[in-house]
Amino acid sequence: MEQPEPTPQHRFLERLNGTWDVVAEAGSTETPQWSETTRSLDGLWYVIEGEGRMGPEHQARTLMTLGYDSKLGHYVGTWLGTMMTKLWIYKGWLEADGKTLTLEAEGPDFDDPSRTTIYHDVIVFLDDDRRHFSGNVRQPDGTFKQIMAMEFHRRR
Repeated sequence: MEQPEPTPQHRFLERLNGTWDVVAEAGSTETPQWSETTRSLDGLWYVIEGEGRMGPEHQARTLMTLGYDSKLGHYVGTWLGTMMTKLWIYKGWLEADGKTLTLEAEGPDFDDPSRTTIYHDVIVFLDDDRRHFSGNVRQPDGTFKQIMAMEFHRRR
């Protein structure tokens, strides 16, 4: 089997490489309580490990994988965290602006745990050293409501 070469879609994910400090909201001056480190596996897959505080007493860790499936024609990935037992499976796409990656996953409806709903995790590259993340849940009318937001700053 021949080793695949990274495509432009894979190279888009290179912007995630490095170590990032995370603040809860854009423009916040609080001391970062969370950090994230991303590394590449031969330019095809990206492994993103996060670590930080969830409230005053809880430490949490997360692991995200991202890549691009050339045969399927979309981004793929997973997310897991020590704050839950759910493994999130992503299907994603790059928006027309060329800087926004939308990752869609199905997960528990937090209002009715007997049901599932659709979530969009959205990564927007503001520049080479800053990116914005939002978590959004689909509403009954089909729109998406933001339930969390964070800004990431590349550590120098």
